[in-house]
Amino acid sequence: MKPTAPEFGSLDRRVPSDKPVRLAWLDERGQIRCLTGRCIDVSSRRIHVEVPEEIPLYTRVMLRADGISIAGSTSVKYVTRCDATFILVLDIRD
Repeated sequence: MKPTAPEFGSLDRRVPSDKPVRLAWLDERGQIRCLTGRCIDVSSRRIHVEVPEEIPLYTRVMLRADGISIAGSTSVKYVTRCDATFILVLDIRD
């Protein structure tokens, strides 16, 4: 059997971005929290976002990134502190 290329093979490559991203989530008290971050990197599976405050690991977030046409619900998979900001890894196929 001859292997076939995926229809959207280019989606597996990482695409750098510097677009604004809006995130909303419920904090530990059940209050809605919102903030704007900066999209650092996008692939077909994940988006890396730089934000000014930490969002706890596994928190469910609503994501909207108009500049790269991504919107929906996902969760925080990884959090890394980077000087005064935090880098979040969000699984966009979640």
